[in-house]
Amino acid sequence: MPKTSRKITKEELAEKIGAENLALVLDNVYCAECGPTAMVEYEEGIVIESSGDTILHGKCKKCGHKVARLLETGEEK
Repeated sequence: MPKTSRKITKEELAEKIGAENLALVLDNVYCAECGPTAMVEYEEGIVIESSGDTILHGKCKKCGHKVARLLETGEEK
C-alpha cells in the first residue's frame, strides 16, 4: 500500500522535533516579499509527506504573504 501525506497538529510536531527546535524553525523563515522573517498561522498547514519529511505552510509575520518551510524529518534509507 503506498504511503500518503497526512496533517498533524502543532503538538505532534513539537513532540517530533522538540519544542525548542520548533520555535527556531518558526523564527527562521524566508519570505519572497520581506526576506528573513517568522512564520505565523501555520497550525492548519502542517503536513507529513509520504517520505516522512514535514512541510509547514503559513504566513509571513511581517506582510502576510504565504510562506512554507520544509523539515527533513524522514528517515534515511
